[in-house]
Amino acid sequence: MYILTLFDIDNTLIKSSAGHRQAYREAVKDIYGIKVDMNVINYHGMTDQEIIFKVLRKYKLDEGTIRTNLKTCMDVMALKYAEIVKSENINILDGVGELLTKLQQNKIICGLVTGNLEKIARAKLRKIGLDHFFKIGGFGSDHMDRAELAKLAIKRAEAKFNLGSHRSIFSFGDAPQDMMAGKAAGATSIGVTTGVFSREQLESAGADVVFQSLADTGHILKFILIR
Repeated sequence: MYILTLFDIDNTLIKSSAGHRQAYREAVKDIYGIKVDMNVINYHGMTDQEIIFKVLRKYKLDEGTIRTNLKTCMDVMALKYAEIVKSENINILDGVGELLTKLQQNKIICGLVTGNLEKIARAKLRKIGLDHFFKIGGFGSDHMDRAELAKLAIKRAEAKFNLGSHRSIFSFGDAPQDMMAGKAAGATSIGVTTGVFSREQLESAGADVVFQSLADTGHILKFILIR
């Protein structure tokens, strides 16, 4: 029996990164010529591509212009963050290191399903020494839709680890979009209330179980191993 665990990053593994938001604003200004305020939308739980698109639509840019320059904007955003992260203080949330270590000890595969562009995701995790836990993933640079990222992460895990039909998949996140993406990909959705969303919001979005944080390592492991 293979067990695959998939993790969101921001507000699940780490506190949301101010440097990431800075790189976003600077890239959008450079490529689209607009100084934007991300708070014109509720961007929590969205992919980077989705945030670029929806914020710029709020600023009345036409869809064609946004899409034409989207890849360039993402590339610039990743380059800017590569510099910003060098001096950024990234805070790991409680229990994360212990849980990932326990999963590894139990030969449970860890992957990512994150709205972060892959280069930004990897830069954050390298900075805090967690990148080595995650061999595969679905990233915001792959697709705008988080559900597609979850499906892609599973496909990549199947290819890399030769997963058979006897497997269990668990998807961790702090946002309703994480819960819905996990369900759409056929995973058991595990919510944590370490972001801006409540237990009730996560349950309404399809969470199979909700924990206060990943610090509840014993109960989380028990839930995964007996599922």
